[in-house]
Amino acid sequence: MKLSELGPEFKTEVMSHKEAEGLNLCFACGTCTAGCPIHEIFYEYDPRKLAKMVKLGMREEVLASPYIWYCTTCRNCEQRCPQNVKFFDILNVLKNMAAKEGYAPHSWIEQTKQIMKNGIIFSITEELKEKRRALSLPALKYNGERAKKILKLTGIDKVKDQGKA
Repeated sequence: MKLSELGPEFKTEVMSHKEAEGLNLCFACGTCTAGCPIHEIFYEYDPRKLAKMVKLGMREEVLASPYIWYCTTCRNCEQRCPQNVKFFDILNVLKNMAAKEGYAPHSWIEQTKQIMKNGIIFSITEELKEKRRALSLPALKYNGERAKKILKLTGIDKVKDQGKA
């Protein structure tokens, strides 16, 4: 990455939100990462790395990152942070900014594609159809065209996929 591609105003924009005011207090000690259950599964997920990227002004890389959506809301990072950085709140600010710029997690995009294609997220198996008939429940009807029209009206069909991490 070139120095000219960094935007120091990004840090200011993020920290202009009350929930992210403590971002400057993070000095990347690693305490947040040590107790993070997501970091245990995905070694690449690192709250302090995201904080550093925000401070450096790596706007596109942060907002397009699938990792901002990985937090499980356990708040271990906040409970252990010696500087009392509210990283969960900072992540929420980043998620909201990403959503406003049209980014969404890969799983959400895949679900949206299914809705646009079939009108539902999951297909109904023959076994479930048989159970519904046995209970005298009406057959489920799909209307993919109606769902597609609704999603297009809301602009969801134009959301950028953040990809798999």
